[in-house]
Amino acid sequence: MNNTLSLQELFSKRIFQVPDYQRGYAWEERQVAEFLDDLRLLASSSPGYRHYTGTIVLCSQSDEVEDDEGTSYEVWDIVDGQQRLTTIVLLLNEISRALSDYPNSDALAKGTARSYVQTSRDGLPLYKMKLNKGTDDFFKSVVLREKPDVVGPPIASAQRLQNSQKQIADYLTSAVDSTADREQWLRELRSNITGRLHFNLYEVEDAAGVGTIFEVMNDRGKPLTDLEKVKNYLLHATSPLDVEESSKSNFVDSVNDAWAYILDQLMSAGLSSPADEDRLLRAHWLMQYDPQSRNWNGSKSTKDKFDLRNYHGQSVQLLGELQQYIEGLRSASICYCDALNPDRSDAFQSFSSHPGRWDDVKLWNSKLVRIGVTATYLPLLMAVRTRWPSEPQKYLEVVRLCEALAFRFYTVARYYATFRQSHMFRLANRVYHGMEFDNVSRTIKRIYNVSDERRGFDEFTDVTTPRDWYGRRGLRYFLYEYEQDLASAKGASPKINWTDVISTGLKDTIEHILPQSIENQPYWQNHFDKSTHKIYMHDIGNLTLTKHNSSLGNKPFPEKKGANGAKYPCYAESPFFQEQELAQYDYWTVEAINERRSKLLAWVKNRWHVDFSSVEVVEPGSDDDDEDSDAGEV
Repeated sequence: MNNTLSLQELFSKRIFQVPDYQRGYAWEERQVAEFLDDLRLLASSSPGYRHYTGTIVLCSQSDEVEDDEGTSYEVWDIVDGQQRLTTIVLLLNEISRALSDYPNSDALAKGTARSYVQTSRDGLPLYKMKLNKGTDDFFKSVVLREKPDVVGPPIASAQRLQNSQKQIADYLTSAVDSTADREQWLRELRSNITGRLHFNLYEVEDAAGVGTIFEVMNDRGKPLTDLEKVKNYLLHATSPLDVEESSKSNFVDSVNDAWAYILDQLMSAGLSSPADEDRLLRAHWLMQYDPQSRNWNGSKSTKDKFDLRNYHGQSVQLLGELQQYIEGLRSASICYCDALNPDRSDAFQSFSSHPGRWDDVKLWNSKLVRIGVTATYLPLLMAVRTRWPSEPQKYLEVVRLCEALAFRFYTVARYYATFRQSHMFRLANRVYHGMEFDNVSRTIKRIYNVSDERRGFDEFTDVTTPRDWYGRRGLRYFLYEYEQDLASAKGASPKINWTDVISTGLKDTIEHILPQSIENQPYWQNHFDKSTHKIYMHDIGNLTLTKHNSSLGNKPFPEKKGANGAKYPCYAESPFFQEQELAQYDYWTVEAINERRSKLLAWVKNRWHVDFSSVEVVEPGSDDDDEDSDAGEV
């Protein structure tokens, strides 16, 4: 510990920047509220009380800048404490803005902004805090200036910054409005923040030294993620190695560059939560190192793999293997983000020289994501992309097969999500390490060609038997795919997008043609008795996508059907092609439901057809597949 400083002392002649290899702003409403609660306690404490807010770890950048008043500032990377310091800058910026409303406090308002938010250099703003890539421009141009922006927050951390700014502004407005002397309250709050908030300061000389202390640090309520722990270990592991200092320095730069790139990828893809980071680490590990998921133990697996004690006298080899690890993880981050968020315009850029295939890859990967079963296939998709980065046809073949299997087994047949998972992880590892592509699809089919497959998919797509489909996982996906097929046959596109379908509840988007309740409904009671109503109510032949379930409700079928030119909502004038199909029926009876079920399920069998005829049957539990022991229908 170097010393304990007040905020005023900490900011004196320092400019702070958040390195790109750090995660973005992460505080949410709870953390900001707790911090503001601390300030309330500070205001009611004795005058000599000092509140120790936490630890700040800084790394010198050996740079100095001078502002227009001739004050020199040292530039420091914030290694730990960025969440607190960023929030404090937001708070002092809002206090400065509020104080500027009072003529007697205008000078104090300007001095506060100059000391903690921005001074000037060559007539341009010189900000006291620079955030990392993807957030900094929005922080300076929109959040600090409270200026509306037509684009909006570019990434999640920018949105959290804007949310925190609004939360702080609302807090100040509420507190000031409830205070008799508003100006004095603001002045005292500013004084408490700058003079009575104290920090333990650590200063480290270089990035390699960061790993030795950072892992025990954390911002309030935000423990380190495994991704951060891995980075810190990699930085720490280089210190005792018997290699040239220049090699150590180059490796440290490689780690920081890789983490900056990885975090930028995750933020751009909207996958910046700790859970997303952990999934990346796990998927990469399964693909490149150990496909046995039971052996995965987060950051500890990486530490154990590259334990210094196992490389005695082999420093050069260890450094080389560590370099391979970070290069593999960096590449994996691209594959991971594209596979989980394929709808981005820049997803799958390595396929862009094949425009048609590029669009197909995005489309079919999006379909797999919509099903909601990606964990089993993620390492394999990453491996295929890594092995054949400029051959979209290979990736497309695999992702289409995975989509079909995911729908058949996990959606329709309702197998547990872990069914065949460890088989797929081993396949991913084999693909990464050199398996020929000609064997990939055949092996996938072999993995899923279990003897009870018919009892799963075929049973629930039996066109002759009514079954309960309402609430079944994947119902809306199935009906949306049908809608797309109907639209395509007419040379059109669905008049509603997938986001709109899933943004509301099931009851708002799924229409029961035969209503769920027919009590006191003479039309329906004339066509269905209690027994047939119960049997057919939730059958797939009786369900359709809709935008106006509440408007259609229990109406008689002729009213639901409507006619061309009739007042919407009715089937005849629906934006859904499948509701328009319903308008072709004269009556809605048991026979009509049976006919529609037969049509829909015949389409399902064709749409999600997989030819298993060329591969042998593999029983669950074979090949020492420990996870398959949990397989079964749910």
